[in-house]
Amino acid sequence: MAERDLIDRVNETVDAIIARDDATIALRDPELAPLARVAADLRHYVSPDFKARLRTTLERRTSMTTMTTPTAVREGFTTVTPYIRVPDPGLIEFLTQVFDAQETFSAAGGGGGMHREVRIGDSMLMIGEGSDAGGIMRIRPMAFHVFVQDVDAAYARAVAAGATALGEPADRHYGERAGFVRDPFGNHWYIATPLGPQSLASSQRAVTPVLHAKGAGEYMDFLTRALGAVEEIRAPGPSDEVRYARMRVGDAAIELGEADSMPGSFMLYVTDPDSLYQQAIAAGCRSIMPLSDQPYGRVGGVEDPIGNQWFFSRPATPPA
Repeated sequence: MAERDLIDRVNETVDAIIARDDATIALRDPELAPLARVAADLRHYVSPDFKARLRTTLERRTSMTTMTTPTAVREGFTTVTPYIRVPDPGLIEFLTQVFDAQETFSAAGGGGGMHREVRIGDSMLMIGEGSDAGGIMRIRPMAFHVFVQDVDAAYARAVAAGATALGEPADRHYGERAGFVRDPFGNHWYIATPLGPQSLASSQRAVTPVLHAKGAGEYMDFLTRALGAVEEIRAPGPSDEVRYARMRVGDAAIELGEADSMPGSFMLYVTDPDSLYQQAIAAGCRSIMPLSDQPYGRVGGVEDPIGNQWFFSRPATPPA
């Protein structure tokens, strides 16, 4: 009954937003508020079938909430945390110089090397340092969309810290002033400052991972089947390819676009890692880490068809 009631409230909110009536009462509803923000954001991407697709999207999100809502997660983490592997130290120093990153944790990794965690704004990243010989996570670059107060200054700091310029800061048609760099380890950073309310910054955290995929539309369908991901935005290109898209897993956003694959690794904090692990396997992933209980919690991992690795974890319950 509670779920049906929530869907009814979603429908009423969608009707109010589309009619441009006052829907602010939804923001005082703890269950409804996150969905109402998504609906308001998607209103700017109106198409003839907007209302039906929006209802389907939000109702699917309602049904997936239990499986992907993080529990007992340390402060600052969300459902999806990127895990970057690098062969040598130095990435944290780069992130500190460019984005004022703050290291919050470091320890020897289980397979050798170091496991480190950093906060950039309101977002967390995990970093593994050292050789990946014999390990599960491979050393390979990843891509990120980062919001900063001054993109020109951050871009200049990145280049001074050894990054390769991929595109100087400029005002972009999608509502951001953005510049692009590749750090000394090969990771891509799409650095941006919002130009106005049409920017994506209004509904995202400081750092959002970006997945590149050939056949991005089909891959988005796969993420829905494998992870329960919910499509929030899809902007087609001239040949109907996915020029830009955003999906959400639990309370975390992932951006996607049509390009050569640039796979990475991600830690997902979920209430039921066993169910999501089996769901991912059934959708076409292969197991790379059978589920097991570790001192830090229950965890298992899979690799999807384009090489992204997804580790599902329920953190250990602190002793009473």
